[in-house]
Amino acid sequence: MTNQEKKDFLNRYRDNEREIRRLRNEIQRWKDSAYITSVKYTGAGGGTDGQDKLQVNVERLVRLQNRLTAQMRARIQLRDEIEDAIESVPDDRLQLLLRYRYIEGWRLEKIAVEWNYDYRWVRRLHGRALEKLTLESPLSSVL
Repeated sequence: MTNQEKKDFLNRYRDNEREIRRLRNEIQRWKDSAYITSVKYTGAGGGTDGQDKLQVNVERLVRLQNRLTAQMRARIQLRDEIEDAIESVPDDRLQLLLRYRYIEGWRLEKIAVEWNYDYRWVRRLHGRALEKLTLESPLSSVL
């Protein structure tokens, strides 16, 4: 497996985190829309247009909540898979570098600053960490 394939595997956790954030934002927008729709139409009599819009908003919210729940379950499984892969690296320092990069989402520049290392050295360490990384089930798909 190439280093790029390993990076793609490790990046799935952060991708999942971004999708969860996106879903949460979308849910909030639909909640706001449902609230506005319910306030706008509750005082007036006659017609069902407002109720139909409210029902559509609520149904959409339920679908989004279900997708969010599925993504959150996937996140747990992804993190476990990625943690197991990271633990396959024999060097604790390299494990920590991979955790910072792929679990915490730190850029290599930030790791270099935090560790007081030269950026080029951190890049070399990152390459070594990827070389030592072994993946038992690289094609595992939870998304």
